[in-house]
Amino acid sequence: MNLEYIALSRRKRAASWMKQRLSVAYERDTGLWKFTIVALWLISCLAVGVSALGMPTGFGTLFDVVMGVSLNTITIAISSAGIGAILAIIGAKVPRFTVGSLIYAGVLVYFVLYFSEFGWKAALGFSATCTVGAASLGLLVGGVVRLRPQLRKIALGMMVTLVLFISYAASGYPRLLPSMSSADADRADGAGSAKGNEVHSLAAISSDPSEPGEFVVSSFTYGSGEDRHRSEFGEKAGELSTSVDASAYIGSWPWLRDKFWGFDETNLPLNGRVWMPEGDGPFPLVLMVHGNHLMEKFSDGGYGYLGEVLASKGIVAISVDENYLNYSVWSGIPEQDMKLRAWILLKHIQQIQQFSEQEGSPFKNRIDFQQIALLGHSRGGQAAAMAADSSSWFAEDKSLPDEDSYSIKAVVALAPTDTAVEGEWTELKDVSYLTLQGAKDADLVNFYGDRQYGRVNFTGNTEAFKASLYIEDANHSQFNTEWGKSDNALPAGLFIRPKELLEPEQQRRVAQVYVSAFLQAVLQDNEQYDSLFRDYRAGLDFLPATRYFNQYESGSFRAIADFTGSDREVLSPGIAAEATDMTEWKHTDALNRQGKGKGDNGVELEWEDESSYTIHLSSSTVSDIEEEDILMFSLANMVRDLKDEEEFGEPEQVEALEELMESNLSIDVEVEDHSGNSVRLPLDQFMEVKPQVATEFTWLPGMESVLSKGKFKDVEEPVFQTYELPIDAFLDENAEFDPSQWSRITFYFNEGPGKVMLDNLGLMAG
Repeated sequence: MNLEYIALSRRKRAASWMKQRLSVAYERDTGLWKFTIVALWLISCLAVGVSALGMPTGFGTLFDVVMGVSLNTITIAISSAGIGAILAIIGAKVPRFTVGSLIYAGVLVYFVLYFSEFGWKAALGFSATCTVGAASLGLLVGGVVRLRPQLRKIALGMMVTLVLFISYAASGYPRLLPSMSSADADRADGAGSAKGNEVHSLAAISSDPSEPGEFVVSSFTYGSGEDRHRSEFGEKAGELSTSVDASAYIGSWPWLRDKFWGFDETNLPLNGRVWMPEGDGPFPLVLMVHGNHLMEKFSDGGYGYLGEVLASKGIVAISVDENYLNYSVWSGIPEQDMKLRAWILLKHIQQIQQFSEQEGSPFKNRIDFQQIALLGHSRGGQAAAMAADSSSWFAEDKSLPDEDSYSIKAVVALAPTDTAVEGEWTELKDVSYLTLQGAKDADLVNFYGDRQYGRVNFTGNTEAFKASLYIEDANHSQFNTEWGKSDNALPAGLFIRPKELLEPEQQRRVAQVYVSAFLQAVLQDNEQYDSLFRDYRAGLDFLPATRYFNQYESGSFRAIADFTGSDREVLSPGIAAEATDMTEWKHTDALNRQGKGKGDNGVELEWEDESSYTIHLSSSTVSDIEEEDILMFSLANMVRDLKDEEEFGEPEQVEALEELMESNLSIDVEVEDHSGNSVRLPLDQFMEVKPQVATEFTWLPGMESVLSKGKFKDVEEPVFQTYELPIDAFLDENAEFDPSQWSRITFYFNEGPGKVMLDNLGLMAG
């Protein structure tokens, strides 16, 4: 009994002691600390509210934010009280609820930043700075509020002045007068025209391809008729489509995805937005498909600006709905979604074939299924290429339309992904290809379309061609009107914000110009825009002011050297190379921002002062050459790489390199025949070798290497520009030069240090 009594007595004393401690747990959280608690609550609500914008539930933005802030308020109260109770029990003489709020807010902000492209170190540093700053601001506001009225006015004035000064400083001390952007400077300096080789503007002979054409356009939708989120695919659908069973390609379909959409993988709808020219037809067809965006923020309406223009030019345009294959914070993303995206595109072709046979359908006999193009954005860009190369993935799928019943003539890829699917890469043959990429793409920072471009091949005598366009001030999202201006969901989008982006309408104008011209050229045999793909300068009157880089190759291109072999001196039988005064020359793969190969070898040339690189030709190489032919090659300026590769000790060396990084390279090209007749011309007579494009993706100093695991570390990647040097330009300079006896080509690099990559050297019919 004595032992039980003693134990009971101890428990009572412990309970009494704990009760006493807890009864005064928050006695220090008075006065100024109340303002601190409110400030910490506000910053936690801000963090949760911003995060909610990037984690939509499908019930609307207001619901998401209000629900997030409400749950946060309950959680911070419970957490702070709990932490405060623990601090009271251990006897910590601090404002315990306040400390609890500080810890809660710090942990919350840390995880918000950590899962928003920040590494753990940066997330820890920023969360500590934010929470301590908020707490300090709360104390400051509390102190000001408690001042006498006259002093309070003075203090408030000083606070406002401080805030304005900090905002002004953070903006980089903007000049009072607007400065000229690099793009405007290039345009003002005449970058749109070559010095000695006149570039004929398309505006003088052709209409703007982005302007409406002569056809009246009607628009409607087709869909399952049962869509629970969009009436245009539900009860207002103009045509009812047949849903498809994709269970052979989907391993699992989360129940949350089922609840949101109301269907699973066995019943995927075929929904499309149609822009159709009025008239009998038949018309060419282009299917447009979005990429991976937040599932709850629908993407298929984002290409209406293209659909309207294309239909007015006599091309039926359809934006395909694949939102149910997109990522959701709550239900992830289906497995093998890339394969599914391509498969769904092919099922749409099959569905439209069925519509075209139905009496009363607006598609009845109005589609030319031998003239089809596929356009995709982001993952949609890869899906479009996969669908055009369908035999690599779907050769055994008998549910797809017969390959002889349609023909895909063209693929357009807007900032596409490029990944191996089941160990296979897309390889297009005799299909015309166009890719557009922004240098300020903060989602796909690498030019993956460049890799797809390299795997497009032509066989025999074909009218097909391929072209690429790299746009300095374009990003990823603005190609879609529904994706907003930022490439990253909140809160990461607050920090990853490249400067000097094109306005959304300007970026979409670039897409309208190139996509419209390209599809008219391929699907309607319209040759008036050919020069646009060969040289972007021909279309500068149609395009917004920024820097552009383009590549081009037609089916008539005859390669002289592609630099794929390991022997740098023997390029192919009968063709040899040599270099003079080079510090480095090698055949290697061009590397992207992450140091990974782009899948296309070139010859990398590096020099300190003046140097040269010569290719000796065989007689068979020029046996069929004509005076109208064009010498072509692709060249990438890589001078900026030298800053990372070398340490220059002398200030004048550093200054010289910095100047070269921002200036055009001076290169001459010389040709010589077996009789010794030679012609040496400056390359900028045809087109200038512009500096590399460098992009800073965040306004946070030094954070490029931290954000998104170093995704933004390198500010640039090698981007090729195609140069065309007509043979007759050399003959104009020296009529004695005999192209049929051509013996060598020499590239002279007139100043250093420097570095370039040369690729795809060959001849094209003029």
